[in-house]
Amino acid sequence: MEFRVSVLSGKGVAVILTLILTVAISSSFFLPREQFAFIDDLDVKVKDVEDDLVDLTFLIRLRCTELNFTLKVSVYDLKTGILLNEIEYPIYGRNMNVTMSFEKDRDYRVRIAVKRADKTFDTREVNLKYLNTLIPERKKLKVILKDVDFKVVGVDERVDVTVRFYFDSLRDYDVKFHVKAVQFESNVLTDEVWVGKRLEGGKTNVVEVNLSVVREYNYLIKLEAWRNGSIVKVWREVLNLAPKKVVPKEEVEEEVKFEVEKFLTRTPVPETVKTYPTPGFEFLTLIASGGVVICLRIMLRRF
Repeated sequence: MEFRVSVLSGKGVAVILTLILTVAISSSFFLPREQFAFIDDLDVKVKDVEDDLVDLTFLIRLRCTELNFTLKVSVYDLKTGILLNEIEYPIYGRNMNVTMSFEKDRDYRVRIAVKRADKTFDTREVNLKYLNTLIPERKKLKVILKDVDFKVVGVDERVDVTVRFYFDSLRDYDVKFHVKAVQFESNVLTDEVWVGKRLEGGKTNVVEVNLSVVREYNYLIKLEAWRNGSIVKVWREVLNLAPKKVVPKEEVEEEVKFEVEKFLTRTPVPETVKTYPTPGFEFLTLIASGGVVICLRIMLRRF
């Protein structure tokens, strides 16, 4: 009789274990998975340039559990902080390309946020500076200034100087050059010359002008390249004629270029998101372990 009870108890234990495991496995599918969305990377690409506007494309790479999030793009004036524009886009994939137009007469701060309802999951910010240095393709000038020579050809109350500029041109261009002699300390324009020149691609081209300046002063020689009615490049060289004061080369102002500054304002990634665990796995293990312990106790009591 005791043997039969032991067999029946063993069958009961098996049934109980099966039920416990079934409930544990089933419950894991009903546990809510933690939702997350992060901006993994953000780049800015120039798509199109006009005289007054620049079209920029934001290349956004996302990491998220689902696609039911919204991308909110806010554009602010970098100097004043005033909100200029705000657009929301439904997230359609892990890689998003968002194109927006910007006026070239100011700098901007762009804030990109991943949201759902009123909750913000992640944000990135970029500063866009010197958009006015971007020029349309028709106004580009791909040349390299290799050298500049100054030759004094006459001295009186004024000094007559021949200036030669040596350019390597990558293409053929028709260019108007505006050469100016500006007194360095006072910024007074002393002389200027306009000259037209066809630059031949694949060759070194020489642009030569004659300037007349007052003696014993230092000058900043500015060379402006014009195409289609606009200045497309500016070069600056120093002409030292004052015997007691020489202008250092590093004091000559430098050109600025379009600039993108990236900023990261991200909430730390939760540990559960970093490791990507199977939802409910710890819970399932706990239930199964507890069930085995209970069954063992029942068996020990019966025997």
